[in-house]
Amino acid sequence: MTFRYTRSIKTEPELRDATTMVNLRDFDLNLLVIFTNIMEHRSISKAANELGLSPSAVSHALGRLRTMLNDQLFYRTAKGLEPTDRAREIIVQVEDGLSHLSGAISAQQQFVPAESKRVFSMQVAGYVSGFFLPSFSSRIRSEAPGITIDILPFSVSTDSPWDRVDAQIRLTPGRLKPKAVRSKRLMADDIVVIMRPDHPSASEPMTAELYASLPHVKLSQASTGTTVIDDSLAQRGLERHSALIVSSWDPIPDVLMNTDLIAIAPKHLLSLDPRLKNLKSAPLPLEEVVFSFDLCWDQGSETESGHKWLCETIVDVFNAQTRDIGK
Repeated sequence: MTFRYTRSIKTEPELRDATTMVNLRDFDLNLLVIFTNIMEHRSISKAANELGLSPSAVSHALGRLRTMLNDQLFYRTAKGLEPTDRAREIIVQVEDGLSHLSGAISAQQQFVPAESKRVFSMQVAGYVSGFFLPSFSSRIRSEAPGITIDILPFSVSTDSPWDRVDAQIRLTPGRLKPKAVRSKRLMADDIVVIMRPDHPSASEPMTAELYASLPHVKLSQASTGTTVIDDSLAQRGLERHSALIVSSWDPIPDVLMNTDLIAIAPKHLLSLDPRLKNLKSAPLPLEEVVFSFDLCWDQGSETESGHKWLCETIVDVFNAQTRDIGK
């Protein structure tokens, strides 16, 4: 659909700036959507893939926008498209304007949780799904019994998930917030190595070399959305042996109690999962690795009433679960 801004009557101020009003009269708001995607991806082809358009269509749209705004907007570099000063200047206003417009259009479709039959899709990092999802499901059943929550795995592809996912509880390595999406920090946590108390290596100081040498049970990338541990080991010239890879946190404590495998977990999880209280724990000897858990969503959805309700409910449930153990 093409959105156009039109006016049928020229006021006196408009007559004083006829050139500007001609631009407004003929301006295609889809060009601004394309502009924001190019700004995000710094690539014509990636923006085209995100929008479901051909690269030539995106290039043509960029050409029209350059003419209308009388600026190059982007120039090519070895690292991709680099925005001009003018592009950096207007992007915030463009994003805010599109967000307000989206909100105005969807305002008529108010979301009533108790009456809705809507399906929401989410991705939840495996480390927190075990304690979050039971309480979250209980809350949903109480407030919106007709709602369906579809939990999807994290994709290992580079494609954007936002055409199929309403929200993520994402594991973000480090303390920096994720880029290119809206986000709210739920928790930042240190990482511990866990094993059974009578493990052959339980009494040894946990070093990076010892950690890498022991057999591991770990969550799959589809459950965590990251390979930060293996990347950090590789930077030290080390590689671990993953003897067992699982898609859910649930079996890991029992596996640890009955084998010589080791695993890692966020430190606060020791307080939230009673099965971990008897396990031996030690700080992960990769000092740069910190797990931050963020609620992430696409900025294009944030003003829609159902999406706002979903995100507010996630934050409320997560805060209630972690309130007693601190941040």
